[in-house]
Amino acid sequence: MAAWREGDRRAGSRLIDRHFSALYRFFANKVGRSEEAEELVQRTFIGATEGLVRFREDASVRTWLFAIARNVLRQWIDEQVRRRGREVDPGSLSFADLGAGASSIMAKRREQRLLLEALRRLPIESQLVLELAYWEQLKAREIAVVIDSSEANTRNKLRTAKQELRANLDALARSREELESTLSGLEGWARGLREVWGR
Repeated sequence: MAAWREGDRRAGSRLIDRHFSALYRFFANKVGRSEEAEELVQRTFIGATEGLVRFREDASVRTWLFAIARNVLRQWIDEQVRRRGREVDPGSLSFADLGAGASSIMAKRREQRLLLEALRRLPIESQLVLELAYWEQLKAREIAVVIDSSEANTRNKLRTAKQELRANLDALARSREELESTLSGLEGWARGLREVWGR
């Protein structure tokens, strides 16, 4: 990071190569189209370039990039809401409300599609904290940095998000067995996504 800040473009390229897949994953389930996800990843790296002077050396580069990505995502959400000319409560808004479609590569089996749909119906902040915890394997203190919250509040958000996810799955599942299979497959699905898009 210090080398990039000093103007070493190769260091910047290595950083981009190292974090591109995780940032792409972050956007792909939310915006639906791969071109749009790539555009948001580019905006994130532009934001990182512009914010290099504010990066603290004691911070995690990965967490810092996700915090920038969250801000880029919020701007995208604002654009979508304005484009649709709707007034919405940002606390209850979901990606399903925005009509954003998820990437088909993310959901091959019925349980995966069910989980994906349940995630998309969550309030956006709930979806973010779950995906950061499961897909990106961030700890609560790291997620707290990304969402600009305390660690205790983030733990509460994670607990609430899991309850909301279970309620969504319960409403969508055809049977108790399908519900349990989907819930138990959450970590495996997250692992599979990391394998598909690289680490």
